[in-house]
Amino acid sequence: MHKTFLIARREYLAFVRTVGFWMSLFTMPLIISCSIFIPIMMRSTAPAENVAVLDLSGDNLDGALRAIVRGQQPTAPPANAAGNVLRRMSGGGVKLVDLPAGLSRDMTVAQAEAKIPDILRSNDKVTTVLVAYDEGDVLHFRIWSDSAHKKDLENRIQWDLHALQSYKLAHLNGIEDKLAHALHDARADIVSLTPVSASQAKESGFTQSFREKAPRLLGAFMGYITWISIFSSSMILLGSVIEEKSSKVLEVLLASASTESLLVGKVLGVAGVMLTVAAIWTTVILSASSYGFAFLPPDIAQGIRGTLGGMFSPAHIGLLMAYFVSGYLMFGVMFAAIGAFCETQKDAQAVMGPTMIVLMIPMMSMQAAFMPVEPMFVKYLSYVPLFTPFLMPLRMSHPLPWWEIAGTLAGVGLTALLMVNMGRSAFRHGALSGAKLSWGALLGFGRRDI
Repeated sequence: MHKTFLIARREYLAFVRTVGFWMSLFTMPLIISCSIFIPIMMRSTAPAENVAVLDLSGDNLDGALRAIVRGQQPTAPPANAAGNVLRRMSGGGVKLVDLPAGLSRDMTVAQAEAKIPDILRSNDKVTTVLVAYDEGDVLHFRIWSDSAHKKDLENRIQWDLHALQSYKLAHLNGIEDKLAHALHDARADIVSLTPVSASQAKESGFTQSFREKAPRLLGAFMGYITWISIFSSSMILLGSVIEEKSSKVLEVLLASASTESLLVGKVLGVAGVMLTVAAIWTTVILSASSYGFAFLPPDIAQGIRGTLGGMFSPAHIGLLMAYFVSGYLMFGVMFAAIGAFCETQKDAQAVMGPTMIVLMIPMMSMQAAFMPVEPMFVKYLSYVPLFTPFLMPLRMSHPLPWWEIAGTLAGVGLTALLMVNMGRSAFRHGALSGAKLSWGALLGFGRRDI
């Protein structure tokens, strides 16, 4: 046991002491932050779409069209920070401008559209021209834009333009304007309800929505974190074993320690590296969350804390750790054994290709978090020990029968022990014999250790 901890300490310090480890530790949060805030900054600093309105319909639509475009202009900045962020995410918006020289309401449609392309190319103060004209009982709207704003205005105001057409038909059929507006704006009173307790009935709409949707999303998030952690640590083990085998360090270590001590020590050392990363990130996230709660209304902050506290109870955290440890043992030992049979990273890539295809199945299954009802195939996949550590965190976002939890824990635990038993022999054989990984070798280890 003493040698095992010495090897674990050596493996841990070999990574933690490197500059690359600390650079990668802070690079990932930086990349995530940039992926969120750079698009917001790009949209917020994008120039507004300058829209000019040309009404050639003869129906005095100029005022209505200008009001529609004006309704898309950015309003005054909201008083709270969250509203300001949402406003910035919406982009530069539109800006209503006067008709440029060369366009007037007394020209024909053909004359206007002959001049508009040249105006858009030469006049940097106008990016879009909205042309309206009338042919009997149908209104036509032609939206001329430069290539940078193609269809932007159409996507914003198309339903308002359809409303003008419906008002026109109502007027032609003798329906009063007031009734036409009422018919267009009429909506049924539709409310979705679910049975709630008396305490939940007093919660705000945001708190109720968070309580309903957060568990599955957080469950999927925990599944992703489990997948990334297990995969990252397994790849670290794989690379470490290949490097030490090529430099003959692995043979020296095996001469001074047992296979079990070396294999378990390496697994524990890399686990310590991942726990260090997790501890630092968790501290940062909790600190940022505590700071962010100060800007939320007290009732919403209390609702979020209550929901998270109910989800991450000691029993829930214990089960998550049990699934994670079992999954880590399975894949960590397997990747270490694969590394013992590989001379170079190129040899490992040939084996890792099929393995990655299999491991992508639970990742793609995480989309079930966005479905209203859990698909049955996710339930059945979670019974497969190779997928259990990744899918059970998602499924545990809602109460499960005790026999499912007990059965999946037993299955993944037994599979982990079997993998450790097989991986021990495979690791020693590959490290000392120089043999290549093959189906015959795998079956031989299985028969030998069962």
